[in-house]
Amino acid sequence: MKKAAAFISALMALVLLFSGSFSVCAYAALQYVPSTEVNSEAVYLADADGNVLYEKNATQRMYPSELTQIMTAIIVIENIDSVGGWDAQATFTTSMQNYLYENRGSTILTGLTAGEVLTADQLFHAMVIASGYDAAMALAELIAGSQDDFVAMMNAKAKDLGAVNTNFTNCHGLHDTANYTTAYDMYLIAKYAMSLDKFAETVSLTTYSSGETSLHTNLTWNSDNGLLISGNVHYYSAAQGIKAGYSQDTGRSVASYASQDGYSYYQVDMGAPFELDEDTYNLAMVDAKNLYVWAFSEFEIKSVISYGDQIGEVPLELAWQKDYLQLMAGESYVALLPADIDVGSITYEYELPEYVNAPVNKGDHIGTLHFIASGEEIGEIPLVSAEDVKQSELLSGLESFSQITRSFWFKFIIVMIIMIVLLYVALMIVRNYNHKKYGTIRKRKNL
Repeated sequence: MKKAAAFISALMALVLLFSGSFSVCAYAALQYVPSTEVNSEAVYLADADGNVLYEKNATQRMYPSELTQIMTAIIVIENIDSVGGWDAQATFTTSMQNYLYENRGSTILTGLTAGEVLTADQLFHAMVIASGYDAAMALAELIAGSQDDFVAMMNAKAKDLGAVNTNFTNCHGLHDTANYTTAYDMYLIAKYAMSLDKFAETVSLTTYSSGETSLHTNLTWNSDNGLLISGNVHYYSAAQGIKAGYSQDTGRSVASYASQDGYSYYQVDMGAPFELDEDTYNLAMVDAKNLYVWAFSEFEIKSVISYGDQIGEVPLELAWQKDYLQLMAGESYVALLPADIDVGSITYEYELPEYVNAPVNKGDHIGTLHFIASGEEIGEIPLVSAEDVKQSELLSGLESFSQITRSFWFKFIIVMIIMIVLLYVALMIVRNYNHKKYGTIRKRKNL
């Protein structure tokens, strides 16, 4: 038990010593306040590199309505080859039609008729452009054989994308309290979807003519995404998608992407009021447009530091006639910042060990440099050695000897040697004392 206690004490001391050798700085993410009112209950706005400009209740559970179909589109695109490609045919069945009439009262905007056969490509355009519930259901059964199996694929993909607070129960987006996501998760899903060429090309369209189906010579599908439609009150020229959704149960939502002048942003606005208004009938789109105007006009990409810039030093041990190791930036740091922030006003916080032992190679990771603006951390990069430094064999030997003399076992051995010597001396004293005592007694007897 004593040995165990001694080991635990030594281990705790080692942990404390190690943690005490670093100076760690922690700061909250820099928060920006938009210069406009935000009506949506949950919002997530970030650039293509993941730099967040604005978020509001981004991890709060929300209901996606037709935004659900973004994930449906992903699953279809990634599995279409397994069923014969985009020319594969699928049927909008009577059971699908009955389901939609029972749960919604009608299909939506597509004009499909029970028993109608279309290609996967036609159905994909009907779903992505016109938010066709019917098209989504037909595609789901084409890909997976059943709605349930398709939904399982949707949920597995959501987890793969990091959308861990998302659960889908259907492929079309009709309201279900168990069919939920978050603004952040929907951002992850929409961003991934836009990396798929088929999706990005389709969501940029505002109208599409199907051509011949089994029951129609042509069907025309129109987008309800006002951000894309020239002349619409919500039109925003930089917008390139993605999808709108709404219901009285979920409010109004829109997932969008906009790009201009070398800057690109993804935005998700969910749960805006459903009320109709002649001038601002879709407050989710009002939010999206206003926040894009704010982002494009008030933020710039700025170079804060470049790879190789020398930035500080750290005490150096075991090197001959060299007491400090020069450090440099291990990466360049470029940040999306408000246009009125001067790069020169950004300060640094160092996370470094108390000292470094030679040998050291140029490029070895030594610590971390944190960038601070307005008292909050905006990013970090690794700090690395700016030079090669050899170890002094003499100093290393002395250090090794010093470590040995400071070790528990060295001290234990020294103590034991001292105790043995003292015990030996004590025994010698006793032996000499007894020898003299008994020697005197024998002499007296001889007399």
